[in-house]
Amino acid sequence: MTGGAVLLVAAWSAVHTVLAVDRAPHETAAAVATACAAPGRPLIGELFYDAIGDDTGLEFVELYNPTETPAALAGMRLEAGDGSGPGRWTSRWTGGATDTVPARGRFVIGGARVVPAPQAIVTLDLQNGPDAVRLVWPDGRSEVLGFGAHEFPEYVCGDPAPDVPSGSSLARMPDRSDLGSNALDFQAASPSPGRANRPDRDAALPSGSLVIAPEQPAPGTRPRLSGAIANRGASAWSAGELVLIGREREAETWRERFAIALDLAPSPGDTLPFAIDFDAGSVGKRLLEVRLALPGDQAPENDVDSLRYRVGRGPLMVTEIQFHPVAGEGEWVEVRNQSSTPLDPTAFRLADRGTGVGVPSDGAGEIEPDSLVVFAEDPAALRLRFSGLDARRIWLVRPWATLNNSNDTTGVADAVVVRESDGTLSERVAYSAAGVPAGVPLERRGEDWWPATAPEGTPLSPPRTFAAQAARFDVSPRRIGAGRFAVRLSWALPWERARVAVELYDLAGRRLQSIMADGLAPGRSERNWSADATPPGLYLLVLRARPEHGPEAMTATQPLRVEGAAR
Repeated sequence: MTGGAVLLVAAWSAVHTVLAVDRAPHETAAAVATACAAPGRPLIGELFYDAIGDDTGLEFVELYNPTETPAALAGMRLEAGDGSGPGRWTSRWTGGATDTVPARGRFVIGGARVVPAPQAIVTLDLQNGPDAVRLVWPDGRSEVLGFGAHEFPEYVCGDPAPDVPSGSSLARMPDRSDLGSNALDFQAASPSPGRANRPDRDAALPSGSLVIAPEQPAPGTRPRLSGAIANRGASAWSAGELVLIGREREAETWRERFAIALDLAPSPGDTLPFAIDFDAGSVGKRLLEVRLALPGDQAPENDVDSLRYRVGRGPLMVTEIQFHPVAGEGEWVEVRNQSSTPLDPTAFRLADRGTGVGVPSDGAGEIEPDSLVVFAEDPAALRLRFSGLDARRIWLVRPWATLNNSNDTTGVADAVVVRESDGTLSERVAYSAAGVPAGVPLERRGEDWWPATAPEGTPLSPPRTFAAQAARFDVSPRRIGAGRFAVRLSWALPWERARVAVELYDLAGRRLQSIMADGLAPGRSERNWSADATPPGLYLLVLRARPEHGPEAMTATQPLRVEGAAR
């Protein structure tokens, strides 16, 4: 090592030692050597530069004083940097003689629309990234916060902070962090001008986590409310400290429904589920507001969420569902007004169990009490299929959420969901497609859903009375083989519902297989069966049926020839 190098190392060591002495005992000399902020000065605590929509009056820069003594801002300049070229710094605000950041306090410089009002109101006119802001102190020391991918190093300290989405701020996490890199010190957060970025105590109710089960409870029952509690603070709280408070709005007044201490104490950064039961009350729409109460909570803005639900039946009831049309008429859903007052169809929304939500249009008039309308994918095609339908009572729904034709592993094909425009559920009907012949709608009969008694359906009319008829049992095809082993079994019985079983016999009368175990089924329905394990030969398929109630019984048979080797 040369003599000059030795002197340089010695000088750096001396400076390093002096700086270490000036810092708090837990802050090492290495940390000082790489810090972004000027030692002993307020830090840039939070930056909000891109509000959703018009930024005017909403931008702010928050300063945080981590020391135990007030910090004067006289002569300090806040500058904005345009990262598209070198040296493009412009002053946005200069501290006056009385501007001071309290000990362990905050000072907000921002627009007139910032809430709460900033200590210094100024139009910042900040740019979205890649850009920067800088604090320049009268003695020449400075701090730079750059965000976005920068070409010129003067606009960042270390690596730049991310260019956050509209509506988010860049917040120092934790509030005292000074690790020598904008990327390490800052992250996206919800704007919190004048408040801690990571409070010491903060219980949060994550938005959208509230669920009521059942979704539409009956009056007088006790539904279950579930959700999640997040600890977004720096310290834990004790079990029982946190109270969950629920209140509901009725007309123009609020009334408390429950106040329950939760036996939850999540660690900082953790989220835990909760579930409580409460009294559903009487029939009607509900807006439930849920609030957290934690002593010393420093971020009350994330303590509240709400949920709309309904107790009892809604005003609009689903009465018929055509989910697999075969005559080009498009899908359609028939609904009935079961309330005592006329309803405006455009005040409702139709959806499936996915995310699509359709809005009715192009009909005419209101839905009178106890009358029917049809929500249709293609009203013109529906009227062509069913001549004589009243066009005023057929409403186009756009976008139309295509309904599924086959069941998933849960035994459900899809759901038809009717909500009011404010999101309150009127009815949800989850349906099964099993045993429903192609083209035959599902219709409500009492509290149950069955294939329509009229195979084409009855839009704008009540279900037809089940006509007495001779029993029929069909097998298609009756000769299988050469790689085709799928068999369709269909029946039409003289009863609306029946207990049905199907079995396979050989010609000697021996029972070989139960194809369909005895169970309740529609009087008209079908099932698919695979004969791929059946050896070649001639067989009899036997259907045994009896009504749901009553002593009658019937048996029907059909021959089946299996050709070729079984798979």
